[in-house]
Amino acid sequence: MNLKFDIKPIIKKISKVKRLYKLLFSITFNLIVFGLLFYFLIIPQIDKKHSKIEEYNKVTQELQKMVFIKNNMTKFRNEHEELKELLQRVLKQLPETKDIPNFLRNIANVSAESRVKITYFEPKALQPKEFFAELPFTVRFSGPYHHVGYFFDGIRRLDRIINITSFDLNIEPKSPPGQVILNGECTGKTYVYLKEQPKAQPKK
Repeated sequence: MNLKFDIKPIIKKISKVKRLYKLLFSITFNLIVFGLLFYFLIIPQIDKKHSKIEEYNKVTQELQKMVFIKNNMTKFRNEHEELKELLQRVLKQLPETKDIPNFLRNIANVSAESRVKITYFEPKALQPKEFFAELPFTVRFSGPYHHVGYFFDGIRRLDRIINITSFDLNIEPKSPPGQVILNGECTGKTYVYLKEQPKAQPKK
């Protein structure tokens, strides 16, 4: 069985189509082909290019940071050492422990230098605050009038922060002739740095 397909009638029909319609069809067909090529080929390439550009910019920024750090390494090391020294000074002023023996030793050294005798020393319980705790204490002492002033000045010059809150002075009745001996008692506070914040007590 032979099947013959005659294309001549189709050609004749196409030839009868107006030229304007042919032109519109050709333009439409080309636009469709171009749109498909643009969507499936060109757009992925554009997205890939943008992704590469963003990646390049990130790498460039990281490289610039590394170059900046390298060029300023000496400066950063010096700043690090300065911060360490500052931390050590701060820890002397605000230690992380009560360190009662060293605290008493410092006061005893001041009393010896000022020739004031310490007769009584009593540290109280810690009183936690926000990031530090107060350590109240009581000191009783005895010494000549002017030396007592040197004693308090020496305490003020200690590295550790000490705040004298009150004091009471009385003249020693048995003072040597021509010399005024004072017996005194003072209360004060020193401070301890708290690494961990104190837990809030539940209200009763």
